[in-house]
Amino acid sequence: MDEINTIEPAEDVSAAEPLTAEDAVADFLDGILEYGNLNLDFTYETVGNELHVNFTGKDVGGLLGRGAELLNALEHLAERIAARYAAGELHVRCDANHYRAGRERELRLMADAAAAQVLKLQRPFTFSPMSASERRIIHTVLTANPAVRTESIGSGDDRKIVVHPA
Repeated sequence: MDEINTIEPAEDVSAAEPLTAEDAVADFLDGILEYGNLNLDFTYETVGNELHVNFTGKDVGGLLGRGAELLNALEHLAERIAARYAAGELHVRCDANHYRAGRERELRLMADAAAAQVLKLQRPFTFSPMSASERRIIHTVLTANPAVRTESIGSGDDRKIVVHPA
């Protein structure tokens, strides 16, 4: 017969002091890493209204696979946890091996290349679907170029940017 894994109920925390948003996020991530048996560590620091979480370890590649899908999912869930404790005043940014900075540089180059193509061909260019934070980078970069304009089309996971000649 198959063994059934059970999760023990959490200890009664009703009498415990309220957690800070940072502590709640750290506890959540500790639990995920332990339960997932992931060989990862993380550090975190609060900078202004952002909690920066950085993952390191042998399994960091799993966080970054498929366009950093797992890293993005952890960030989303951590953001939701933080919102319960800080009423949306603390934003969580997760990273691993400086992926976010590299991706931002890549998106800036893509935006410039798309603008050049639009100006050369005088036809719109449509990016593949991307997250809201990635679309924001493209929009921000191209706002500085008066020769093109951008718009987001689609919905949900299929939302993308179209760059048009101005």
